[in-house]
Amino acid sequence: MNPPARDLAQYIANRAFIVVKAAIWAENEHGEVLLIQHADHSHWRIPAGQMRPGESIEETAHRELWEETGWTTDHMVLEGLHSGPELRQLHTSGDEDYYVIALFRTRIIQDDLVESRVNSEAGLKFFHTESLPVLNEFTQMLLARSNRKD
Repeated sequence: MNPPARDLAQYIANRAFIVVKAAIWAENEHGEVLLIQHADHSHWRIPAGQMRPGESIEETAHRELWEETGWTTDHMVLEGLHSGPELRQLHTSGDEDYYVIALFRTRIIQDDLVESRVNSEAGLKFFHTESLPVLNEFTQMLLARSNRKD
């Protein structure tokens, strides 16, 4: 009889991983920030995702923008690199992820294609920074850190 994985976890040392992510602060021509609504929760977040082996962090940012919005951009600027204890995620297994997040800024020009995606059920919307919806923790932290620099 094989014991369940959760029972085996007590005999295995917990591990800590460093996870590199790219996040994209995409604005329209009005300075509104693009957010994505999480499908299973009510919170919103900026586009972000994990770097894959063999990928540069810039390639990760472009891929994540494309995967999460269907849009591309020719120009992204590295806004900052974020890490620290507040970027730790503890899993139920006891393993920990420590995120290193490269935040990029870009501009999305609102044409008819952009308007059709924003005004659909895709969960994409531009918000004024003064009237943001409920954000996930990482988005709150990244936006707060970026606003301190402005």
